[in-house]
Amino acid sequence: MTNVSRGFNWKDSTTWRVFLYCLIAFLFLAIVVTVIHSLVLHRNEINHLKNTLVHIKDLHVPVIVSSLWITNYEHLQSQIEGLTQFDFIDRVEVYDDAQHFWVAGKDIQESQEPVTYKLIYPYRDTEREIGAIIFYTNTALIKSGVIHNAYSFFLLQTLLAFVLASIVAGAFYFVIGKNLIVIARFIKTDNPGEKSQSLILQRSLKIQDELQMLVDYLNEMRHRIRISVQEVKELSYADQLTGLYNRRFFEEELKRLDTLRNLPLSLVMVDVNGLKLTNDAFGHEAGDQLLQKVAQVLKEECRADDIIARIGGDEFVILLPKTDHLQVAILGDRLIEAIHKKKIRNLPVSASFGWETKANEKEDIASVFKRAEDYMYSKKAYKKDDQRQQSLQIIIDTLFNKESRERDHARRVSKISVAIGSALGLSEAEIKELKVAGEYHDIGKIAIHSDILNKRGPLTDYEWKEIKRHPELSYNILSSVNEYGPIAEIVLYHHERWDGKGYPGGLRGEEIPLQSRIIMVADAYDAMTDDRPYRKALSKEETVLQLKKGAGSQFDPEIVEVFLKKVLSV
Repeated sequence: MTNVSRGFNWKDSTTWRVFLYCLIAFLFLAIVVTVIHSLVLHRNEINHLKNTLVHIKDLHVPVIVSSLWITNYEHLQSQIEGLTQFDFIDRVEVYDDAQHFWVAGKDIQESQEPVTYKLIYPYRDTEREIGAIIFYTNTALIKSGVIHNAYSFFLLQTLLAFVLASIVAGAFYFVIGKNLIVIARFIKTDNPGEKSQSLILQRSLKIQDELQMLVDYLNEMRHRIRISVQEVKELSYADQLTGLYNRRFFEEELKRLDTLRNLPLSLVMVDVNGLKLTNDAFGHEAGDQLLQKVAQVLKEECRADDIIARIGGDEFVILLPKTDHLQVAILGDRLIEAIHKKKIRNLPVSASFGWETKANEKEDIASVFKRAEDYMYSKKAYKKDDQRQQSLQIIIDTLFNKESRERDHARRVSKISVAIGSALGLSEAEIKELKVAGEYHDIGKIAIHSDILNKRGPLTDYEWKEIKRHPELSYNILSSVNEYGPIAEIVLYHHERWDGKGYPGGLRGEEIPLQSRIIMVADAYDAMTDDRPYRKALSKEETVLQLKKGAGSQFDPEIVEVFLKKVLSV
């Protein structure tokens, strides 16, 4: 195959190979034809000699006889000399019956081979021998002549083979070879991902042959590749969730736009508040909707030429060429107002903003980006707890409004837990934590479907796994607010058993926090004494019996004893 990068080279070309293959084939054919021709020629020369001798015998004997009869020796001499003009006859000798001798031709050589015929005189009905004629010939000369002829014939055929091979190779090059070179060079230099001219063969005849089919297929393939490359490029630059640009595209655009003609160049950093809380409380689908809603607001409020990109899980950035500090501040205030009008699952959407402007060409754009980011984080830290507290209260209200039974159950568990804590002599701070933990211990159930929470029949394995997720969900939601950190720890372990067979951590005995063990008993008591979708409430006596059975296995036996004696007065 031609190496297009260093130009056309005959020695590497298919045309050269076609020439060599044709030349070899034609030479082989020439050898075969020459051998056959030589064998036939040799055979024909030998037959010709024999035929010639026969011809001499049949034609000239009467002349010789007539000459002898009339004793015209001069005529006989000329006849003999004429016979030597035949090919491959070097010498002729004639003897009459009286042994008179006539000769013509060369002297006798060792290589000559004599051929003798008798001279017969036919007279009326009789014949008599009147002498002999001897011809001298050389078969080696016959072979030499054949070989010389064959050599000349082979040279002629070799020249013909070279000419024919050149014609075939030239025809191949002009019809196919040079077009293949054009195609190869085009493939080498073409970038199908970019817009470029299609390949067109410059041929005098526009025919739909194999080469044209190859060119058509190549152009079609280039078209498909260009479309695919464009789609891949768009995907590589796009954020699939929001439809905005991604971090890679933003970084490339930041470098491209960081020029004097785009100054002042402003940056707006956006960090969505409460994404993790939304994911934990309502699932990742709600979190995705939150990000999509923020992205929608950014697109609606920004100019068409502004670059909006999602550069992190909950972080966006807006790149604004030819926008000064005042203009970007006005845009920031407008974005804050527009985003705060949105809601997801009754939760207000909020985001923290920070912006900065590059007005000097010598200023490093990275430092401008860092200042905008720091400004955003400082505002986020200032408002973070208030926003999360507000979001947490909305989540609690949402759960209790959706499931009134859960609200009543939480209040009763909180009240029982406080009573047990007081009976155990806990401090005022610990009792306060118990009260809040009791109220919020099932807040994670907001992320569990109501059909599972209110199912009347037995739970499936999947449904049971969903139910067992609620302590961790409760922990995730509560721990998002700093002041509820200790409460979250208590809630996380309120389904751990004394024997270590509980969930989610499989803790046992005093590994379980004391307040979690208290809520475990209070939660179980209220659950047994309250009607549930799948059963009626147990009597107080039956509940007490169940608590005693579970003491030392499910429940802390000391807490059960204190609860029964000091709270229930059993």
